[in-house]
Amino acid sequence: MRRQGDITDASRPSRSLIIAGVAIWLVVTLALPLSALTLNFFRLGGSPLGFWIAAQGSLIALVLLAFFYAWRAGGVAPAERLWPSFAFAGEATGAAAIIGFTGFIAAIGYDALALPLGLVSGLTLLAILVAPRFVLYPVRSIGGFFAIRYGGNFARRLALLITAAATVVLLAADLKAGAYAMQSLARIESAEAVTILVVSVAAVWLVGSVLNVRTLAGISFAAMVIGVLVTLAAIAARARGWTIPHLTLGAALENHLSLNMTLVVNRLADVDALTALASPFLQLSMRNFAGLLLAVAFGVVAAPHLLGRHISQAAVAPGGAVRRTAWALVGVTVVVVSLPPLAVYSRVAFETVLSKGIEDAVIPKKFAEASDLGWVKICDKNSRNVAELATACANAPEQRGFLRLQDLVFSTDGFVVAAPYMAAVERALQYPLLIAVVIATLLMGNALLASLVDADAEVRKGGAPGQGELDFRSATLGASVLAGGSIIASVSTLGSGLLFAEGFALIAAGLFVPIVLGLYWRHMNSAGAIAAMAVGTLIALGYMLGVHVWPVEFYRISGLFSDAGEEAAQQFSDLDAAFSAAVNPQARAAAWSALRDYAATVANWGGLKPAAIVLITVPVSLLVSIAVSLLFRNRKSVQPAG
Repeated sequence: MRRQGDITDASRPSRSLIIAGVAIWLVVTLALPLSALTLNFFRLGGSPLGFWIAAQGSLIALVLLAFFYAWRAGGVAPAERLWPSFAFAGEATGAAAIIGFTGFIAAIGYDALALPLGLVSGLTLLAILVAPRFVLYPVRSIGGFFAIRYGGNFARRLALLITAAATVVLLAADLKAGAYAMQSLARIESAEAVTILVVSVAAVWLVGSVLNVRTLAGISFAAMVIGVLVTLAAIAARARGWTIPHLTLGAALENHLSLNMTLVVNRLADVDALTALASPFLQLSMRNFAGLLLAVAFGVVAAPHLLGRHISQAAVAPGGAVRRTAWALVGVTVVVVSLPPLAVYSRVAFETVLSKGIEDAVIPKKFAEASDLGWVKICDKNSRNVAELATACANAPEQRGFLRLQDLVFSTDGFVVAAPYMAAVERALQYPLLIAVVIATLLMGNALLASLVDADAEVRKGGAPGQGELDFRSATLGASVLAGGSIIASVSTLGSGLLFAEGFALIAAGLFVPIVLGLYWRHMNSAGAIAAMAVGTLIALGYMLGVHVWPVEFYRISGLFSDAGEEAAQQFSDLDAAFSAAVNPQARAAAWSALRDYAATVANWGGLKPAAIVLITVPVSLLVSIAVSLLFRNRKSVQPAG
């Protein structure tokens, strides 16, 4: 094994630089966004200061921090073009970031900024903590790292299993988001769109296994950025005339507020249907905001598809890993900083159309088409038939003959493609964003599959020449994961942004502690790593499955930890008793449905969202790994590398 001290020209940040970098990261990533209630009393460029910091200010500060850190960390590396960094950025972003994050922001406002902020802060922490040291190991994947650092096969196989589970979820989020863009481009059903993307991702993966497509990936990311910016500018122009949307975010928020007031005054919206985009912690508690943010951030830090493909010795010179990460961060930030303006201006464009008054009897054809594709329910109905929608709206409670904001219920992801279409933005100007999302799907989908196969093959094949070639086991592994992702993408009702966060939460729960402690603590051993991975993953997976799949059983077992009050607990007990008392199959089915629906609202630990479970898993796995490593410290637990 080549030791760290033997590698020349590598970046060598001092301990004080690392501590200072992490401290600044904590302030910019957590302290300032969590202070939004106070900061919103001040304004910057027409935008409430707290909102601006979370949407733009913190992202810019994190980029500056990464470049300052790269400069101070030093390191000498051959000059490289920007394409590898752009490929890195494309594989870190994915379709779920564009569609899922934007739709989530449009749906709940400030609280959804936890996700894009988590992505950028995760890459910054990757540059600070992991990039300088991971690149010192002579490996090309996460599998190689666990084999060399911890020895033996069990730790490596457990890490591979966690990677496979997280890859399925991340692929599902990527495919689900990409399917909306494919639907809009081809006017096909969601299942068909997912199928087309699965075949396309598989084709790109197979080509990438025999050809070097990194430069093409970098060029594709550049095209993706241009696509996002072109459509954003077009939507902003629809609302305010041609402008620089990033600089007029405050004005867009004011437009949104003014339109909301107009809708209420004209009885085209109830107050309950409005979304206060700039107001923090209305939909998510501070605890959940921090949990979602850290789930994405810690997941990015330990993401196998980023570590192996972009900051391993096989991908970059030891002195260039931090610098490449910093440049990739620039690309990701350009995309992410565009998402809040895209969400706000999309709402403004759509609400402008609605504020003019749309009679139930003459619902526009574009609205009906969006409804038929499943992007929006109009008066609780999905249909292409305008007459059916008009009848449904005429029978809606308190209807006055005009479509109201509460009559239109968008899916979180569907809003991003539906709003420009329903606001009559020219199709030619919608295409750049849609194509960008498809590109993002292919880039991340290929990276996820390729990194998983590489992690499996590196130790199995000994990193021998021809390692990129597919054998039967590699092809089967990739196909199985892709199939699993496509199934979840087709059946999951969760928005792609939250699905994306849950995939990264699995990585954070299982791999964050073994990787970071493995890089920084010499007493960390195989037993500690295995314990950390097992405990963190079991808690996270159990919580996610309990909340999503078995809420009734989960609440029965752990209802003591739920944030449900006495009334809610009593209601669950009553519904549970009604189910037990039901005799005939029809009554039992109805009682079970009511019980399960209600259980889904109370099945939790302290109100935590599934992805926010990292607030428990990461500290617990950290403590367990330290305790177990110290307990077995005197035993031979690491095999020497060959």
